[in-house]
Amino acid sequence: MKTTIARLVRGTVSAVAVLILSSVWLPRPSEGARRTSAESNHKIHVSVTQIEFDQAKQSVEIVIRVFTDDLENALSQHAKRPVKIDPATANKDKQIGELVMAYLRANFELRNKAGRPVRLNWVGLEGQMDMFWLYVKGRMPGGLGGAQLRNGIFRELFDDQVNIVNAKHQGKQFGLMFEPKDEFKSLAGQSTPKAN
Repeated sequence: MKTTIARLVRGTVSAVAVLILSSVWLPRPSEGARRTSAESNHKIHVSVTQIEFDQAKQSVEIVIRVFTDDLENALSQHAKRPVKIDPATANKDKQIGELVMAYLRANFELRNKAGRPVRLNWVGLEGQMDMFWLYVKGRMPGGLGGAQLRNGIFRELFDDQVNIVNAKHQGKQFGLMFEPKDEFKSLAGQSTPKAN
């Protein structure tokens, strides 16, 4: 079974496979996986993102689920100082929101069908001890059709990082998987040329 799932992960990932992988199982990373930051408290390096288009508001709503230690390590590296996040008070801490948005602007970019970046705005976050849900939104008249996404979250930390994206637009579900080498991909599942 692991071989079949691994083949799906390595090849073109359908929305159904992405949903299954994001909620049930991800392959265990190789034992020799490089860590370029503080040691992780878990062996699977994954984020899961849900993107939905709100037709009435002509905006995108994005939820990114991440491990707490990965988020703290990435923010610490990006800010060049130690960052610890208390789940009980994080949503009220304006500085945490600013740090997260600075990091996302550098590592997570959505472009509309004309190729222009969509300005994402901070909504907030929810957390528990080992996970955070980051909420952002942006105006996107015309919807997700023709849009492209680059999701490089935590790739500076782990060479086996996987970022799974589920996008919903006009009743259709699209699934993408980003590995550290990946750049922009179409939300319809077609890649754009990779950077050298």
